[in-house]
Amino acid sequence: MRYGVVPICSSTGGLVDTVKEGVTGFHMGSFNVECETVDPADVTAVASNVKRALKQYNTPVFSEMVQNCMAQDLSWKGPAKKWEEVLLGLGVEGSQPSIEGEEIAPLAKENVATP
Repeated sequence: MRYGVVPICSSTGGLVDTVKEGVTGFHMGSFNVECETVDPADVTAVASNVKRALKQYNTPVFSEMVQNCMAQDLSWKGPAKKWEEVLLGLGVEGSQPSIEGEEIAPLAKENVATP
């Protein structure tokens, strides 16, 4: 979304909060979660929502959706700052707030995840 991709998603978990129907994406509703079979209603939901998104594509409404997606702050910076405030509120000796503008989780100096 940060780079202008308008999602078409299942209405589940964090996507319900992150993707706003018709504003920052398209919701298909909840899917059947039985893994042994594919529910034909789920297939219909995917197809109909892709068609719905294609009708909006290259319109002023779609352009606005792209801008809405890109304008959202979906980083962990805000929630991490709130958590820091909770921890600082405990009054533990030696606690100090981070410096404003300093990254809460700075970038690694090297890639340690892969050899």
